Amino acid sequence: MVTHMHVGFRVADFERWKAGYDASIEHRKAAGEVSYQVFRSVDDPNVVTVVSVQASADRVHAFLDSPELKEGMKKAGIVEMGTMLLLEEVDRGTL
Repeated sequence: MVTHMHVGFRVADFERWKAGYDASIEHRKAAGEVSYQVFRSVDDPNVVTVVSVQASADRVHAFLDSPELKEGMKKAGIVEMGTMLLLEEVDRGTL
């Protein structure tokens, strides 16, 4: 089943974080990431939210536990983790 990941955090500098995030694309893809969206707060550009589609919850958990991810987050300047949600879609519509 497809899993959606929603994670928010604060970074020291958005451009520095974004460069690190972009550089991690192959690692994220290998971990099962299918697509992503990056958002930042209109009130504080260093508050970031990433919403992604993942191949499975098991692969997300393995990725989140990886030393590579933890080191990459540190290098990219994540200073505060917010809420992380792993979600399964149960409904969709267009209005």
